[in-house]
Amino acid sequence: MIKKIIQEKIYNIFNKTFEGVSIDISDVDIVDSKKVEHGDYATNISMKYAKKLNMNPLQIAEKISNQLKSDTETFFDDVVYIKPGFINFKINSLIFNRILKDIYKNRERYGSGIKKNDKLIVEYVSANPTGYLHLGHLRNAAVGDSVCRILKFYGFDVQSEYYINDYGNQIKMLGKSLEVRVKNLMGENIEMPEDGYQGEYLLKVAEDFLLAFPDTTSLKSNNFEEFAKDYLLEEIKKDLKSLNIDFDNWYSEKEKIHETGLLEKTLNKLDNLNAIYDKDDARWIKTSEFGDADDWVLIKSDKSSTYFLSDIAYHEDKVNRGFDRIINIWGADHHSHVSRLKASMKSLGNSQTHFDFLMIQFVRLLKDGKDISMSKRSGQYTTIKDLLSLVNKDVVRFMMVTRSSDTHFDFDLNQCLQDSDENPVFYIQYANARINSIIKKSGVSELDINKMDIIESDKEIKLIKEIIGFEDAIKDSAQSLSPHKLTFYLQNLAKEFHSYYKSTKILNENQDQVMSRLVLITTIKFILSNGLQLLGASSPEEM
Repeated sequence: MIKKIIQEKIYNIFNKTFEGVSIDISDVDIVDSKKVEHGDYATNISMKYAKKLNMNPLQIAEKISNQLKSDTETFFDDVVYIKPGFINFKINSLIFNRILKDIYKNRERYGSGIKKNDKLIVEYVSANPTGYLHLGHLRNAAVGDSVCRILKFYGFDVQSEYYINDYGNQIKMLGKSLEVRVKNLMGENIEMPEDGYQGEYLLKVAEDFLLAFPDTTSLKSNNFEEFAKDYLLEEIKKDLKSLNIDFDNWYSEKEKIHETGLLEKTLNKLDNLNAIYDKDDARWIKTSEFGDADDWVLIKSDKSSTYFLSDIAYHEDKVNRGFDRIINIWGADHHSHVSRLKASMKSLGNSQTHFDFLMIQFVRLLKDGKDISMSKRSGQYTTIKDLLSLVNKDVVRFMMVTRSSDTHFDFDLNQCLQDSDENPVFYIQYANARINSIIKKSGVSELDINKMDIIESDKEIKLIKEIIGFEDAIKDSAQSLSPHKLTFYLQNLAKEFHSYYKSTKILNENQDQVMSRLVLITTIKFILSNGLQLLGASSPEEM
């Protein structure tokens, strides 16, 4: 807001003052001043273009500053340039007061972007329905849902999608594993296949299977497959619901790709585009001609299709459904899959569609400093159900997005169980609850911005600057698909509020001043609440 105004002023002055070099408005960097005595904001524009202009940075800074100083009475209190060429800006406090009022009036939607025409699809989690969701899926789910919420708030038309991998060898092995468990319960001594699903969770599935089918004599293998898949998919949906996560679309590989003939259509299209060839009794795609290092098999020598062909068909379908931007949130173990999928999309002529891949690194669950291992086939892994039985959903959701997705993350169970400053979501929620308590205690039923006193103190101006920063935090998080940036912003805003609360008597005898402070902290409360909601966490009124 204020930064944009300063950008525009410098942009106009620069292009009028300096001949031979023109800049875009995005070339003007405006940052918060690190020291209060330097002002509110600063720019390095003089040093950035000194070489191109063949001028000393201080000379450039002087020319820009002199022209900006004509605006000191209405916008700037002061404009100062210092070595080696920074320009510092002190903003008139009336500007901050006016902006606070504007934000307060638009507090429920402040930070949201204008409606955009692009249609986006975000596919995330997409865990095979062969077991319960574990900690690795949890981070993917928390990041994916937060990305969707932030993108929608920023103005995009967004659909979320879960790709159900319900076709192929893994589902067949799941069916065989369940059949073994069922027959074991019936007294038959049958060994689990070596690559079967060993986890004890299948015992519960087997018990419920026998309740549904007490007579197993006429059952076929696909009965076990379908029951296990449907049962575990329902458990996955319950787990996601417990995290406040809903998907717009549940996309079945079996129904949408294999039973509709989409696989064959995609293969034929690739063939017609001369994008595949035959070698060693198999059919290969020419991904090396479209940016990948290698070619890949689509149809094996036994005439069965590969998973990669299904994936190509799936993404071709996304394009055909009219999405302008396709965002995939995958585990880090799928990293090598990115370049070949991009290459296959180019081979199909889908160069106009924008593909984004957000890779989620692994999570370690630590308890008392020890690592708790995860393995779906052995059954020795921490499920979402296990974790939520110990830790509040809000803490789980928030903590999972506090680090950049491309970095490993240690989820410290001991830290998450603390109600202290060490628990970041508690710290933010407590700020929200504390503000609510002050508002109730004030006895003011309706805030009136026309009765506000002028806010001039450094601490309060600093809070207004933090409030203004919410808009940039949303923009940055949305454009970079990085919800962790929003967590940093919320933690910092909560920190500044708690500091202000400890040093300032918000409720006093000066009613105009009280009104100003109530408007200030109420605006903070809305931002904290909206920010938490965008990360899938609640904002309790009392704690």
